[in-house]
Amino acid sequence: MNFTNVLLDRVKSRFALTSDYQLAKKLGCSTGRVSNWRTGRNPMDWDIVFEIADMLELDDQFVVQNLLTEKYKNPRLINALRSPALV
Repeated sequence: MNFTNVLLDRVKSRFALTSDYQLAKKLGCSTGRVSNWRTGRNPMDWDIVFEIADMLELDDQFVVQNLLTEKYKNPRLINALRSPALV
């Protein structure tokens, strides 16, 4: 299961939602949009990602790193994102 689906399922669980229709209403979007996120056809917009992070009380950096590693498969990019910046 990918991290997008993990986030969506956590929202459903946290708010006792029983369907993606209810999830879509909670997130203020269409069921088609939720379906596209679940299947990977379209990524979630960052605004909705951070709204979900707030709902679930998750650290922004944790959410961003997990979503970026899901979207980008380049190992060098992933390592660069996980390494602390050298100043």
